[in-house]
Amino acid sequence: MNPTERVLRTMDGLPVDRVPVMCAGLEDRTANEIMGKPIIPPKALFRNPFMKHVLNNHQKISTHIAHNAINGGMEKHTKAAIRFGFDAMWLACGENMVILDYDTMANINGLIYNLIEDGYGNMSYMYRGPAIRSSKDFEEWPYFESPDDYAQRIYKFYKRMLDKYGEDICIFACPCGGLQDSLLLSVGIGNAPLWMKKEKKLTEQYLDWCSDIIFNSVTAVLDAGAKVILIGDDFAQKTGPFFGPKMVNEVFGPFYRKVIKAVHARSARMLLHSCGDNTLLFDTFISWGFDGFHAFEPTSNVDIYSEKRLHGDRITIMGNVGVDYLLTERSTAEEVVEEVRRLIDGLAQGGRYILAAAHSIDTVPRFQIESHGGSSPCIRRILNASNPVNSLTQTNHEDVAGYLL
Repeated sequence: MNPTERVLRTMDGLPVDRVPVMCAGLEDRTANEIMGKPIIPPKALFRNPFMKHVLNNHQKISTHIAHNAINGGMEKHTKAAIRFGFDAMWLACGENMVILDYDTMANINGLIYNLIEDGYGNMSYMYRGPAIRSSKDFEEWPYFESPDDYAQRIYKFYKRMLDKYGEDICIFACPCGGLQDSLLLSVGIGNAPLWMKKEKKLTEQYLDWCSDIIFNSVTAVLDAGAKVILIGDDFAQKTGPFFGPKMVNEVFGPFYRKVIKAVHARSARMLLHSCGDNTLLFDTFISWGFDGFHAFEPTSNVDIYSEKRLHGDRITIMGNVGVDYLLTERSTAEEVVEEVRRLIDGLAQGGRYILAAAHSIDTVPRFQIESHGGSSPCIRRILNASNPVNSLTQTNHEDVAGYLL
């Protein structure tokens, strides 16, 4: 059973040889631990007087450099995920980013990021704040790209990745940000409710543009051959949603129903990543037609086991493996094994469960690297022993020491 078949059958509630595991994203440090560090660290390439001049004075060139750097990193992350032994990979791309100056990046949607070093010789970016704080900012924002032009670039990236790696891993294509997430982060979390009430016309214009970007890019990756689309749209905080179910449904529901219908018409699946506690919104998401949900942050108030009991016969559940402690260098092999066993025992029966970290993986515990010969693909061997082997209701827990996610 190949990875894509295992994943799709799991989503349909059909028997599989074992529970699949999805990579929710790797940081450069993690990929380098598996694939090897680059000869010239990205920090050395980006943090020098010549590059400072380019980034500050030649935006078109610097943005092209950024696209290549981010997309190249995503390809390295995919190779690392395959070597790890993951069945699926959340794959984003860098086509929606632009360089503003030596220290600043932006998303075409209106998000500003700090261009930073990660402390391990790599470059990264961290959300700084909104770019569109007023109607004037909205009217003057120069990076609202044509949805058709964006979709054409997206197609080329995902077509290449699917052709090269589609047989080895099920790619969860994430070509752009989600609708609510884009609004909240582009105008500001505190300012967004005011926009929705007092700047209704501008809010509608912004959401219309975002909707076209999302719909066209999703269509593009389906054309490229993707079987699974994953949209990242954080509807909640640790303790509950930003907006109530009624408002969420009224404002964002019509679009998501439209795009999910288009995805299903192509016999593909549509998944939602939403951080925080989405307990009050799961029924709303299901009514829109989503096939599954990811994150179920263990540090939030969400109860993944309760959601499995309530909705596990209709949607696929992914996540809940913590990255704040469990998947760090501070944990022990025994702790990782115990938690994986608990999740599989509580969630795998009946199918529609994919084991996954709640967020991207920042580092790989050294005991896990060293115990499997550096970059050996240990997940396959471990999962063959630790997951259901004959049916979805039988589990074998032999030889799970050193489990690596």
